[in-house]
Amino acid sequence: MFQNLRQGNTLYVLDKSDVPVLRIGEVVSVGNPTPVYNTQTAGLTIGMQPKMEISIRCRVDGKEGDFAHLPIEQNVHDYGDMLVADSREAMLSEVDNLKQRAQAVLDKVEYSKATITACGEMFKTLNPNYAKEQERDEAITSLSDRLNGIESSITQILKTLNKK
Repeated sequence: MFQNLRQGNTLYVLDKSDVPVLRIGEVVSVGNPTPVYNTQTAGLTIGMQPKMEISIRCRVDGKEGDFAHLPIEQNVHDYGDMLVADSREAMLSEVDNLKQRAQAVLDKVEYSKATITACGEMFKTLNPNYAKEQERDEAITSLSDRLNGIESSITQILKTLNKK
């Protein structure tokens, strides 16, 4: 839990902004726990315990930075593009989850391609104008390909004639 971190402890930082990158940092300082009250239920906070948060200053790749609003009773906090964990095991779990989510997306690629093809056929069935446009576009593409082939053949013939 973040409340147990002390100066010199290791902090694991996963940057998810582009290609995920794991960085390992060292805790420089730990702030005092501060209470955070839920403002949405302000009228109901009587007798309710506030959530406690801390801020941690950490050195990662030779640079110092602050990680604020870390819930003291958790060991992982997600900032969106950045995830922070206080233990190797917690980060391993998060990296495994990230990998599984990416694999699930890849597993759906073939299904998604087939769905796009099927939807194109459904559009043709449901919208005759769309079918005509698709047919016209395919004919134009075919003619264009044939013209490119003829042009290439003529160029080769001219090169051959010019060599003689």
